[in-house]
Amino acid sequence: MTEQATQLEIARARMPHRGAMQLIEEIAEIDATSIRCISTGHTAAGHPLRLDGVLYVSALVELGAQAAAAHASVHGMGGAHAGLVLAMNDVEIHGIRVDAPRLEILATLAESIHGAARYTFAVDGPARLLSGSLLLSMQMRPE
Repeated sequence: MTEQATQLEIARARMPHRGAMQLIEEIAEIDATSIRCISTGHTAAGHPLRLDGVLYVSALVELGAQAAAAHASVHGMGGAHAGLVLAMNDVEIHGIRVDAPRLEILATLAESIHGAARYTFAVDGPARLLSGSLLLSMQMRPE
């Protein structure tokens, strides 16, 4: 198993998301301040973010939040945590619906405060689809 695959399994076990709502399929790169993830499952008709069969670009904020949560589970919190998006800022939406077969999500830790973290994020297909920043509240939970 590669280091990225191991980190993905660690992140998935620690993230607050479960089952079909775990939307990150791969961690391509991760370090102390950033994570780059890949998602392809959004093409499935039964994807949980689709509304009447359409995946809207605005729904990709969830992928940014999950990439940030995956990073926090490995580097920020270092353990299992519960999380909540407290605020979204400077969100830019480029397009209406997602047609790209592969999405790349980059989340970068901008600031860490006891029990909270601010991340910038971007979601790209062939071009930028969505970007912004998230303020997350995170609390440790037993693994």
